Amino acid sequence: MGIYLADYEAVFGEGPDTAYEQHTIDQIIRNRRILEDELFVDRLLKALGVKKPHKLFPPRANEDLEKLHENIIASDHPEHQKQSILYYILKGLPPDEDTPTADDFAKQCYLPDKYKTFMDGIWHLDMLQLEQALSYLSNPILTPTFAEEILYTFCRHSSPNDNTLPIAYYNTGMVSFQSRKVLELFFTILCRASITEAFFFSRARGELSHQTLFERLIDFALSTSHGTARSPRSIELISLPLNDMEESWLEEYLTAGRGSRLPGARDTVIMRGLALGRHDAISSHDRNRHSRKIRGMDWATLDNSMKHILEKDLPTT
Repeated sequence: MGIYLADYEAVFGEGPDTAYEQHTIDQIIRNRRILEDELFVDRLLKALGVKKPHKLFPPRANEDLEKLHENIIASDHPEHQKQSILYYILKGLPPDEDTPTADDFAKQCYLPDKYKTFMDGIWHLDMLQLEQALSYLSNPILTPTFAEEILYTFCRHSSPNDNTLPIAYYNTGMVSFQSRKVLELFFTILCRASITEAFFFSRARGELSHQTLFERLIDFALSTSHGTARSPRSIELISLPLNDMEESWLEEYLTAGRGSRLPGARDTVIMRGLALGRHDAISSHDRNRHSRKIRGMDWATLDNSMKHILEKDLPTT
């Protein structure tokens, strides 16, 4: 026997003071601000037709909870969507013998596992508990929902030194890029993790995005502020297996385009030529600059790396 959702007491119990505790309210309000004034539950409530969900959630008093319940039930959307939102709301209520737990509610209304799993992930995401959120949101039983927004959240709020969460979520295969902002933010994460992986990602984006992302890759490799990071990334850049078109993009961008102002732009073009076996790529003038260091990438470092690069199976364009 399931729960009659329109019966408030069947869903939330008979307690006269059912509402969120103050510390939970404060956390939700703070996180909403961090998440650019929109929680994921706000999106779901709007999808149900609930207007101004931030005025109803989090419920500060029993009256707020009753009004939130009334708005959800009034929606003409399918029952499982209403059940999912009610399950989410129950997760935030303090333990009370008069209030059913979220898990009890899910069992009694036979909430399908994929909806329960998704709402668990969304709850942790709204709480900015990103590792816990990923453990639910990467489940293969899920249907992509707000996938791009979820990826954006992982990109924006993961530790700057840890790229694993956004990349792991992207690798679930749920994300289809529609937003340029999200695409470019994720691409920066990929560049930070691996210049080579970011390069192959740019190739898979289609003709319209390929060149733009490739130029962003060059920018990242040569603009990294910390010299010790820039040098190996520069070497990785010049050892990429470029095709003829990418080869021309690289040279044009670093000699005549906006990238010509990047530190080490000319050096990169020269070393790319040498990596391909074009030993005439370096002029006598450039050879005389051998000992000069340019923001962490110098000729000595690059020369010492050339023997390793030349051993790689690069295309002869």
